[in-house]
Amino acid sequence: MPLGRAVIVGAIAALAIPYLAGGGEGGLGEWLGRGVVHFSAGGVHLAWSWPIFCVVTLLTWALLAAANR
Repeated sequence: MPLGRAVIVGAIAALAIPYLAGGGEGGLGEWLGRGVVHFSAGGVHLAWSWPIFCVVTLLTWALLAAANR
């Protein structure tokens, strides 16, 4: 069960963080720009970040698994 919740949290973060960062400059903005997939859904431009998805999903999964023990 923790993995399913972690994937949902990671998916939300992978969409929300690039949207909120919006092409920021510096080291963090450069890191956020890597691995971003741009697409449009219903005329709305969206960006999906694979690095953010992976990091957030792994951290959330570890924390939820530890909380279930």
